[in-house]
Amino acid sequence: MKKPNKRFALRIYSRYPVQISMIYLGQDSAGEGIVQEVSLVGCRVLGNYPVVAGETLNVRIALPNSPRPLIIEQATVQWVKGLEFGIAFGRLAKREADQLQRLLDALLEAGSYSGRPAGSLSVKPPAA
Repeated sequence: MKKPNKRFALRIYSRYPVQISMIYLGQDSAGEGIVQEVSLVGCRVLGNYPVVAGETLNVRIALPNSPRPLIIEQATVQWVKGLEFGIAFGRLAKREADQLQRLLDALLEAGSYSGRPAGSLSVKPPAA
C-alpha cells in the first residue's frame, strides 16, 4: 500500500502575501515577527524567536486597516523551518473574524492577490 504524502496539502483558502507586524507569546517563547502570508485560517510568519510545532501561541497582529490589533487567543504552530513558521488560527470570536475578513477583503480589492482562489481549483479524480 502506498504511503500518503505528508508534505502536500490541498489548500481550500486563498493565501495573501503581506508584510504586517505581529507579536506572539507562547508558554516558553515570546517574540516579534512579520506576517508574510495570511488567510482566513492561518498565516506564515518570520519571527525573531524560535517556536516549536504544536505550541499554542497568543498572537497580536497590527492591522493596517484598523487602529485595533487582531488578537488571536489560540493559534497553533503547524510547522517550523528555522525562524519561519506557520500557524493555524483557533476559533475566532465574531469581532476578530470580522476584522480578519475586512483585511482579506481589502487585500483582494487592492490587488495583493494575483492568483486564483484556492477553492476554484479544478481537481480531477484519479482514473479508476
